[in-house]
Amino acid sequence: MAKMRAFSESSNTFRGLFAAKSLMKTVEIPSLRVALIGAGKLAWSLIPALQEAGAEIVQLISRDAARGQHDREAYGIPVGGTRPAELLPDLDLVLLTVSDASIPEVVGQLAGRLSPATVLAHCSGSVPLSALSGTGAQSGVFYPLQLFTRAARTPLQGVPFFLEGNPGALELLQPLATAVSGRWYPLDSAGRRQLHLAAVWACNFPNLLFRLAESLMPAGMDFRVYEPLVRQHIDKVFRELPAASQTGPALRGDLPTLQAHLQMLADQPALAELYRTLSDLIRPGVWEGQTKKGSPGEP
Repeated sequence: MAKMRAFSESSNTFRGLFAAKSLMKTVEIPSLRVALIGAGKLAWSLIPALQEAGAEIVQLISRDAARGQHDREAYGIPVGGTRPAELLPDLDLVLLTVSDASIPEVVGQLAGRLSPATVLAHCSGSVPLSALSGTGAQSGVFYPLQLFTRAARTPLQGVPFFLEGNPGALELLQPLATAVSGRWYPLDSAGRRQLHLAAVWACNFPNLLFRLAESLMPAGMDFRVYEPLVRQHIDKVFRELPAASQTGPALRGDLPTLQAHLQMLADQPALAELYRTLSDLIRPGVWEGQTKKGSPGEP
């Protein structure tokens, strides 16, 4: 048995996401023989986290042979391969760290090749558990809600993992998630798709708005002048939650400011329409002059 230090005690309810305990604890799981299929951004951070948790990464398969060799050398993984058919036998866990679009193809190549004692899990937020059927293995989902990059390793302690699977898969994935992160929650495929949709709004769309804001700044000005403002707002969002954190002219019902902004966007009709739509979502009816006095200091 390999002993590992977990970051925090896992909650068994989704509600626990907002009240996770932060107690250090020792977690015992069997030493696992693990293979990964896919050498992308996720694998670059997941491999060392699994190794630190006591798992033995015995194989990394990547259709990009050069990248696979680079990552195997970086993390001391003994066996490679470029095709799922080259997977080693007698594995405890096979993790699919490929793109969502590649999962059906990989699963098709694994059909009938895995032992019932092996757990096959994908790490996708939007692909259902049923996509793993037909391989002969236990099926599970091991989804970390986080951004990943190959430019640097992303620490996984405290990152929420969302798990799904049959009992045999969960018996392995739950203690593994506790060891890797300390923070995991059960969530079925429908709930995970909803979570993934919400994550696009919480993370992807705000970055687009940052890009649009940068394009509207005075020429030559550095976007980073907004850093104190944005960081202050993000801190408030997670301290008070979004419903209590909205500010701005739409919320105040400041129609003169809204109209002035639209005039400044007159030569960019797509942005003007987006401005109107977002303002109306913040305060329905604001364009019809339904106003209220704002709070001092609100931007």
